Amino acid sequence: AVTLEGEAGHAGTVPMGRRRDALAAAAEGIMAVERISAATPGAVGTVGRIAAAPGGANVIPGHVEFTVDLRAARNGHRLAALAELEGQLRAAAHRRDVGITIGKTHEADSVPCDMRLIEVIAQAIGETIESTGGKAIRLPSGAGHDAAAMAELLPVGMIFVRCKGGVSHNPAESITAGDAALGVEALLRTIEIVAEKTWRRES
Repeated sequence: AVTLEGEAGHAGTVPMGRRRDALAAAAEGIMAVERISAATPGAVGTVGRIAAAPGGANVIPGHVEFTVDLRAARNGHRLAALAELEGQLRAAAHRRDVGITIGKTHEADSVPCDMRLIEVIAQAIGETIESTGGKAIRLPSGAGHDAAAMAELLPVGMIFVRCKGGVSHNPAESITAGDAALGVEALLRTIEIVAEKTWRRES
């Protein structure tokens, strides 16, 4: 979370050059989130919540808090983006003569899926959908999943079922019963292939 402390004053009586506008500094910071995320490979950045006080239509905002959710497929890219973002946030606050506090509420490492398991899943999906003319595609998951926690204990991988319009993690998410059935078949085939490989190793 980012907190900016400026000075509230009446919109009509404080000249532009003497303002310590926390919301204007926040606006610069929010644009930096978007700019840096777009320039970082595999990254996405979101400001999901912002609160400005005192909240009067004719009062310069003196206190602003906003959240930043920055994710990337690779930890190195995420950490570099965060460092660059912190520098730009502090520079915006300095330019506008407002105080700034940056605190972490949650941080999680990027978790790669197991390459051997990915190969097995791709094989299982290929066998499951070969009659449909479709093909298995590989993509990262930007959302947090139980797999991230389980990766500390065992190899992880995921099977995704296509969503209408590509929309997921949203009330508008929609899949067909046929696609759900293919997903279950692919999961079953994945389990069979893993069991076969395990049995062969132990024989």
